Amino acid sequence: MKTILTQSCLLNRRHVLRGLGATIALPLLFLALAGAGVFAAEPRNIPFRPDPPPALDGNLDEWRSVPDAIELNRKEQVAWGGSAWKSPADLSVRIWLAWRGEGLYLVAEVTDDQLRQENRGPAIHKGDNVQLFLDLAPDTEAARDSFGAGQFQICFSPGNFKRTGDAFTDLPPEAHCYKPQGRAAADIRVVSQQSAQGWNLEALVPWSFLDVKQPAAGLPMRFEVAMSDTDGTEARQEKLMTSGTGKWAIRRGRLNEAALAGADGKVPATLRTTAVFDTLSLKVGEKQTVQFTAARPPAGKEVVLSLKARMDNPRVGGFASAALQLTFNGTPLDGPRLVNKPLQAKAADGRTYSLVMGRGFSAYYAPDFDAVEKSSYAMAGVKACEFELRVTDLVREGANELVIANAALPVVKHSLIAAEGRIAVGETGALVKPKAGPPTGPLETFQPAAAHKVAYRVKELPDARLEVELAGEQFTIESEFSTPDGKWVQGENKFFQHTRTVEQRDEAILIRDTFTNLTDDNLPLMQRHRAKTGGEVTKIWLAGLSPASLSGTAGAPQNPTSFGVTAKCGLGLLPLNDEFQVHVRNEAGGGVLGLADPLSVLPPRASYTAEWAIVPVARPDYFDFVNAVRRLRDANFTIQECFAFLRAHPTTEKWSDEQFVNFARFKSATMLCATILSSRHQGTGFQLINRDNFTRWAARVRRLLPGVKSSVYFSCFLDPVESSPEKFADSRMLRPDGSQADYGKPVDKLFFPTEQNAFGRAIARNVELIFEEIRAGGVWWDGSEQSSYPYHYGEPWDGCSADIDPRTHKIVRLKSSFTLITQPWRVAMAKRILAHGPLVGNGQPLTRTGMVVKFPHAVETGSLSHCSQAQIYSPIALGDHLTERSEIDAYRHMLAALDYGCLSYWYPDLQVIPTHETLTKYMYPFTPLELHEGCVIGQERILTNRSGLFGWGDDSPREVHVFDDTGREVPDFRAPTLVKNGATFTELRLAEGWSAAIVRSKQ
Repeated sequence: MKTILTQSCLLNRRHVLRGLGATIALPLLFLALAGAGVFAAEPRNIPFRPDPPPALDGNLDEWRSVPDAIELNRKEQVAWGGSAWKSPADLSVRIWLAWRGEGLYLVAEVTDDQLRQENRGPAIHKGDNVQLFLDLAPDTEAARDSFGAGQFQICFSPGNFKRTGDAFTDLPPEAHCYKPQGRAAADIRVVSQQSAQGWNLEALVPWSFLDVKQPAAGLPMRFEVAMSDTDGTEARQEKLMTSGTGKWAIRRGRLNEAALAGADGKVPATLRTTAVFDTLSLKVGEKQTVQFTAARPPAGKEVVLSLKARMDNPRVGGFASAALQLTFNGTPLDGPRLVNKPLQAKAADGRTYSLVMGRGFSAYYAPDFDAVEKSSYAMAGVKACEFELRVTDLVREGANELVIANAALPVVKHSLIAAEGRIAVGETGALVKPKAGPPTGPLETFQPAAAHKVAYRVKELPDARLEVELAGEQFTIESEFSTPDGKWVQGENKFFQHTRTVEQRDEAILIRDTFTNLTDDNLPLMQRHRAKTGGEVTKIWLAGLSPASLSGTAGAPQNPTSFGVTAKCGLGLLPLNDEFQVHVRNEAGGGVLGLADPLSVLPPRASYTAEWAIVPVARPDYFDFVNAVRRLRDANFTIQECFAFLRAHPTTEKWSDEQFVNFARFKSATMLCATILSSRHQGTGFQLINRDNFTRWAARVRRLLPGVKSSVYFSCFLDPVESSPEKFADSRMLRPDGSQADYGKPVDKLFFPTEQNAFGRAIARNVELIFEEIRAGGVWWDGSEQSSYPYHYGEPWDGCSADIDPRTHKIVRLKSSFTLITQPWRVAMAKRILAHGPLVGNGQPLTRTGMVVKFPHAVETGSLSHCSQAQIYSPIALGDHLTERSEIDAYRHMLAALDYGCLSYWYPDLQVIPTHETLTKYMYPFTPLELHEGCVIGQERILTNRSGLFGWGDDSPREVHVFDDTGREVPDFRAPTLVKNGATFTELRLAEGWSAAIVRSKQ
């Protein structure tokens, strides 16, 4: 059982972290801490970043959705040089921390009106820099306050961004380790990029550098971050900001508690009742048995066990997943017994997190049982430290026994405090919140719209402006384009010609902006479009996620949309052509929606047309927008197969034929995939291994499961073979510094396949082996659009991409979209695979060209909110391999995916071996008509996790299959039909946690 301080506890927090300091040696960087009484901040979770690894390229778009950035922007956080600090515009920083198996990531978005860094190595502290202080042995020599074994002080310099070619003038970004002294920091990767407000920095500190052999969720540590600034010409520290406001020093007691967290958090549940115990304190690994007597409950009455639990800490912080374990009369209590909270809850940033893991419940770090609800961790309707569990079937007349255990990982040193243990028998009233039963009263109607024409008016105005009237609201869309002299313009000029066409469609306005470069140089040409309304924007969605505020930034080509609603209607923006989509930036601020391309370059004398769309929506409904965009993108194609992984492994080879068949039958899988068994088998490594196990597996599928397609794992970007850099020298994926990119570890080298290069020819052999030698029927294509790095800094150039200085508007360096330069090869390969059999991609298409070849794409859901990436093309959620450990877990994940309008594929194989059929039996084939929150309507069937009246707007005959909250079909469930305006509807009144499939019968 793992204990994880999970990222769901990171939501919308602004920490006042207390920490930082040093010894006397170098200038201000090493002032001594004076005095005590500095209290530590709440424990901070450092979230795990699931695949793909972050691309270290200075572009922070992929970090903006990571919760709980550390903000240094207040005067009281200026630990040194407070009189020189003027405002956040003078100096402020947003810092993200995250981790993966390869190391600890630090990401900084710096606002600084003057960049000063002219030093290298040990002297970089004299210029602008970011610092990280770590204590990775917080419980070793706890009485020692000074830094020593296990403590680190690392400084990160952005360099000076000069690119003269003179090695003495140009300072690249770098890191230097001050503590422990003498430790070379060459293995620490640092990249930086200038921005309009200052500069960005990304760093990866390998675990090997930090002497951490086995990083794992729950690993405790202490840390502090600091931002140092120099504005004058003298090389010295002028200002220093820290996240904490305590007195400045480098001392262990000055650092803040933290722990590595999982990618998806789990939280507990609550209740109060009548005396079983008062208060217990349990150290990690301890358990306590409580004995009590009880009467047999009267017939028809319920028995509920209630208690409060928390991890003892002076301030509200993260939580330890599965730390609380309860055993009642020998039976472990698990999530389905909770009656006062859901198993998952949506947080303020729009993300959904699980609240239970396996048989364990998570416990918040808190000073008391009510503090969480007074903090930014609060979730609507959920009491974090209270648990109520139904035990009616377990209670005995007479002696009973309850065992409470602190099951946190040994690295967690906090005690579990449990209190107010009670048993409630009989009518528990408001104390117990049982799962909601079927609703009564009127029901919402779900049917596909009969027509899709939206009543709007659009008017072209001077200076590249448009005016849209919709539902009594008026929106003004303003466009601006950059010029290399640092200006923004609204039309043609001495650098480029500009023409615009506007096409009105029933539910979209298509804009085509055509530019012609009038110069003999590569022309940086950024564009931005902003939609304003005279009314009040009440909610926004960026890349499918709705932040609690009305501002944010996203850069997700999978869902490149900006959408906002007023009280009456909604309006959205999205790019259409390939280049605009891969470059996209979606943004909002102050109720203004934005769509931008900050990376576009036009070759000399060349022309380019940027195509984008305005999508007006008659109702203030996000899924109305999603469905209009899907129709605009021609995304409603048939998803034929129900997919599941089943490894070709000695374990499964030992299975009996009955076990093998039942695995596929109970998952209703019509496409099984044998994945690779080691990352060393990626890329051309697959060609070097013995593949007999795959061949035997495919033959067994054909023999035992004649209606099921076999498939084998394929990826085309990663290659671990030692000689591959020399063999595929023309195909190496390069970082900005010219080094080869990797998938988090140096051995996992990244390459880009094209129709001309060596790697493209070599990796195609894998597909030949899958079909010709293994004789599989299809392919699962991992990373079918791109890998962890979206851009390649080398030849060939894609002809349209560059890093552009947002202040000067000049090209910093050319780069190539990984997606664009590999696209001809990938499209040809997809067609080649589809000519043999089914193909499923992992990751959504990132271009219009990629969407033309119709095959299903899934998204991984280590964070369930990744489902938003699938909404406007192939709405499929791959199961969660991080949390699913049973078929009930998998079923709950399917229902949660439906909340995002998504279907489901099975992911874990040996962890989730089913014993019965469930909702996937009736899920496919599916041709989408409309997606809704909790309900998807296809031509063949409707799937729902909520009650309502369901139909297709006609009198289609149908059969109804209802599943209870354990995922088992309820054959005798009555679902009446009724007729309204000549259309037949199925009436479903479903209890909480139930679902249904309405299957359209063939006429």
